[in-house]
This record gives sequence, structure tokens and C-alpha cells, in this order.
Amino acid sequence: MTRTANPGKLQRRLNKEDILEKTAPLFAEGGYAATSMRDLAKACGITPAALYHHFEDKDQLYLEALEYIFRRRIGRMSDALKGLTTFEGKVRRVVEVLVDAIHGDELFLTLLRRELLVRDEKRLEYLATRVFAEPFREIMRVGRDLPPGNYRPSFLATSALALTIGHYTLEPVRRYLMPSDTPQDLRQTIIDHVTDLALHGMRKDPR
Repeated sequence: MTRTANPGKLQRRLNKEDILEKTAPLFAEGGYAATSMRDLAKACGITPAALYHHFEDKDQLYLEALEYIFRRRIGRMSDALKGLTTFEGKVRRVVEVLVDAIHGDELFLTLLRRELLVRDEKRLEYLATRVFAEPFREIMRVGRDLPPGNYRPSFLATSALALTIGHYTLEPVRRYLMPSDTPQDLRQTIIDHVTDLALHGMRKDPR
């Protein structure tokens, strides 16, 4: 005979991180508005009341889920850059971190696309200040290694993010446009390509 899970026992075993891990895919699939607290509680195997024990409301749960997913992928840019001394090495490492945040993790890209499309100012500000600020600053510091007269560090950071996200966003279409030009190792190809574009595009012609 199959036993029904006891919500009380499951609640004691689940911590906030467990809940964020289980609920983020539902938000990515259905979006914020279409996902209810009942749906989220069911995914965790607990009651809605137990979910409210950990989070004040759906808004708080969603924001923390976004932060959890994004921060674990790109939140430690400074650690990744430690020990690197050359400008070229730092640029490549930045691109590697950005690519690895997306490659093989559809959840990251889906949630980010949803937020950029919905354009909820409160959530965008939350993501900017709580998630993207630290890696953005680190990418800007790399850009400051350029000689005076080159591009603005903030625009370089934006371009690095846009190039990487853009490649993965358009890859499903690109495969149909050029099916014979699909690399065996997409991750490494994008890293090499974006790094090359960054290194050559960051330096202005001195003439």
C-alpha cells in the first residue's frame, strides 16, 4: 500500500533553499501571475500554510527564487577572477562565467527572459541591486584595465552580458538558418567567439 506523504514531516525536512529549488521551475514554466501558492506548495509536498511559514507572500517567494537561481550562477564573479593578472585572461574568464551560467541551464535564461519581457520595475530593480550588481562591477573593473580613451566600462559590461545571452537566445533559430554550421562543442565555440569579439572590439584603433 502506498503511503501519502505527511505534509508536517516534509515541512520539517525542507529548508528555504529546498523550497526555492523546487518552486523556481514552476515560475519559469508558468510565469509569476499564472502560478499560485497552492501550485508551489504542491510542488514542495507541503501545504500552503506551511509555505507561508517560510515566506510572507508569493511576491517574496518569487523574488527570493529569482535571486537564488541567478546568484548561484553569476554571483561569484570576483572569486572567478582571483589570481588572474592579464587583461586577456580576465576577459576570457568573464565570458566563461557568463556562458556557464546559461549553458545547460534553461531555467536561468527562461526566468531572465520573462523578467525582461514583463518589465516589472520593482523586480527589475531587485535583480539589478541584489543579483547583477556585483558581477557587473567586476566586469567593469576588467574594462578599467583598458588604456584611457577606450569604451565606457559600464557599456563593456552590458555588451558582455548581451553577447552571451543573445547567442543562447537565438541559438534555436540559428540552428535552422545554418544547420551545417552547428559546432559539436557549442559552449566552447561561444566562449571563444565572444572572447575574440570582446578583445578586438574593446580596443579602439589608435589612429
